[in-house]
Amino acid sequence: MNFEATQEEFHAGSLTPEKLSAVRESISSNGFAVISGLISPESCELLLPAMLEDVKIVRADDKPTDHEKLTGSGHMQLGVRRYAPYVRTDLVANPLIESVVAEVLGHGAWLGFFNGNMNYPGSGFQPLHYDRPYSWKSKEDAEAAGQSWPPPTSTLSCSVALTDITEESGATEIYPGSQNETAVANWTLGERLENHPELIKKWGPPRSMTIPRGGVCFRDPRMWHRGVPNHSDVPRPMLALTYHSKLAKHWRGTLVSDMLPADEQRCRDEPNLRVLDNGELGHAELLFHENTRTAFESSPSFHGINRHAQFVKAPHAVNHFMDAHSIGGARVVDDGPIRPQEN
Repeated sequence: MNFEATQEEFHAGSLTPEKLSAVRESISSNGFAVISGLISPESCELLLPAMLEDVKIVRADDKPTDHEKLTGSGHMQLGVRRYAPYVRTDLVANPLIESVVAEVLGHGAWLGFFNGNMNYPGSGFQPLHYDRPYSWKSKEDAEAAGQSWPPPTSTLSCSVALTDITEESGATEIYPGSQNETAVANWTLGERLENHPELIKKWGPPRSMTIPRGGVCFRDPRMWHRGVPNHSDVPRPMLALTYHSKLAKHWRGTLVSDMLPADEQRCRDEPNLRVLDNGELGHAELLFHENTRTAFESSPSFHGINRHAQFVKAPHAVNHFMDAHSIGGARVVDDGPIRPQEN
C-alpha cells in the first residue's frame, strides 16, 4: 500500500508497469495506495504558507465555516489559489499521477475537482462517511455494463500532503476494504453508517491515512473514512484532486444512463461538455487564471487524461474562496482583491 516514485520513472513519465499493477490492486483491495515523492519540495514550500495564510483570512471572524457546521468543527474546505505561481505542473499535469489515474480509471479520465482542506488544531470528529455512491447499484446492472461485482470505482481521489500528515496532526481515519461493501449500494441519500454498527465492526478496526510530505494518497472515494482531531498546534493542510472516468458524463462525476444519442454525439465532439444539474449539456471545466496555462500545457498528457481546465483572462480573476463545490469550482470575479464572500 506504500510505494515510492523513482527518478527513472520521472524521466519515463510513468510508473513502471509492475508498480502500476500493484497500485491498482492495492486500491481495488484496500481502497487506497500511498506513493511518496510525487510532489516537489519547491511546490510544498510555496503552497504550504499560502494555504496557512488563506486559513487565517477565512478564520478572521473566528466563526465556523458552513462546511464545519455540516461535517465537524475544525474541518474546513479551503479553496486552493487558482493563479500563478501557485498552480504547479507537478500538481495539475503530473505524468506519474496521471499514469496512476489512467491505470485505475482508463483512457479519457478527467480532472473534476481541485480543492483543499484544513484540519485545524482542536478539531473534533466527523461522522463516518463515504464520498461517492456506487456507480452500478446491483450485480445485474454491473454485469450488463461489463463490470465485475463489487464494481470498480469510477472516481479516484488524490490527497496531496504539503507537510507530513501524521496521527498527531489528524490523519484521516479510514476503513480499508470498505469500498467493497455492497450493502450500501442502494442506500437512500442521508442514510448514515453510524446506524449500522455491524458493518462498521465488519470492516474495522480503522487505520490512519498517514502521508509523507510530497506524497499522494490515491483513494477510492467509496472507502469509509472520517476526519479526526488534530492534536498538534498547527493546521494540517491537504490538497484534493479528484478524477472521473470517461464514462462519467455528469459534472459531479456520476454516470448518466439516459443520454439522448444526439447529446452523446455532442460529448464526443466536445470533450469538456457535461450534463448539468438541470439535465442540459454545458461546459463545466475547472476555472483557473490565464497565467496558469503553462502549468497545464508544459507537460504533455502522455496517458490520455483530460485536464478539463478553463482559463480566465483579465479584466476578470478567479476567486478560490468561493464556490469550491459549484460547477468548475471557484468563481469568476472582476479583477481586484481576492477574499472570502462577506456574510
